[in-house]
Amino acid sequence: MKHILLAGVPHSTNLGDGLIAMTVNQLIRTCGEYTVTNFDLTAGLYKEPAEGGGSTRETGKPALTRDYKLNEVSVKKKLTPDFLRYMKSYSVHKRKDAVLGEQIRELVTRADAVLIGGGHLFIDTYLSFPIAMRRLVREVKRQGKPLHVVFVGMRGPWSFLARKWFTDILHYAKTISVRDEDSLAYLLSIAPSLAHKAVALSDPALVTLEAFPGRRAAGDAGAVTARTIGLGIMDPNEMRRHSPYQWERDDCADWWYSLAKGAADGGSRVRVFTNGADTDNAFVERYVKPRLAGMPGVEFAPYPDDVGDLVESIRDCDTVIAQRLHACIPAISFGKPTYGIAWDKKLASIFKDLGLSGHVLDFRTDPKAVLAGLVPEKSRQEGSVRIVNQKKRELVTYVGRILHEA
Repeated sequence: MKHILLAGVPHSTNLGDGLIAMTVNQLIRTCGEYTVTNFDLTAGLYKEPAEGGGSTRETGKPALTRDYKLNEVSVKKKLTPDFLRYMKSYSVHKRKDAVLGEQIRELVTRADAVLIGGGHLFIDTYLSFPIAMRRLVREVKRQGKPLHVVFVGMRGPWSFLARKWFTDILHYAKTISVRDEDSLAYLLSIAPSLAHKAVALSDPALVTLEAFPGRRAAGDAGAVTARTIGLGIMDPNEMRRHSPYQWERDDCADWWYSLAKGAADGGSRVRVFTNGADTDNAFVERYVKPRLAGMPGVEFAPYPDDVGDLVESIRDCDTVIAQRLHACIPAISFGKPTYGIAWDKKLASIFKDLGLSGHVLDFRTDPKAVLAGLVPEKSRQEGSVRIVNQKKRELVTYVGRILHEA
């Protein structure tokens, strides 16, 4: 039995990253009998939760409260020159070499092939990802093991060192697959010579349904007739770090309030959920809950402890409106009408690739118009389902091919 080492960032508190790891594992399992070891590029060995996992908490029951913290950009941080941030990041990650080095050597020795992906890994982040990937790939090269880069997102700008280290990794890789056409275009603008081994596919989370066959979805419930609209909320300050959009927290909270109230007034149930990131949970606690407190028909899903919790929060909805990409893609996988709120290029790009460009909203969109358009034209919905199913087949075929070559 072949042994695959899969490297990504599944330890992230944003459970979308853990979902990516679990769905790549699902794709590998679909293609045959393989042993998979999951490795976090920044934290080391990762144990995948039990298949179809999730906590036993009931939806709507309160989670244990704790002090969730909002991400803030302090004055000190704003005034810190970029070169000092790069130096700090480099220093932190160099110290990890001693901690992770021996573990990496052992894991690579046991592996027949190494996969890096998926997720938005090929971004500079003050060298955090470039250094972490370089640490692993240096050992992969030393041992002469095959490397495949799978289902990743790429975005610039890349600093001089990030560009050097990323392109070295990509030139060594036997194959490269990115998750959207915009990522492929960026890659080829940097290194056109890689065109012969690079392909745009889709995000592995499209196979969430297959990875979490689970229990029935909300729409199958005989006793519940009201439609449940899931609102997947993100801290708007995340947009300041990753996109040109600049929305104030109060303005976004007011938008979510209007959307929830309109849905509840129209007879729908509303479920508010997050992807588990501390800053998202804190935004809900401090800005959204006070506005929606006591509103009939509105419930708050417990903040997810693991990927299974996140998946079940989404599965229980009939329609999903969300901002985090990995709240949207699982909903699409489950066949639910799904609407994404624009904040960075990857969400809009992936929605476009899936035939869902018309389902991208932003905080300028009138909530009344959003609610009025929640039932898409049947032909458009069927067209998107066909595209999604074709993308799933392409993912499985691709993984099967590269594993066969391992």
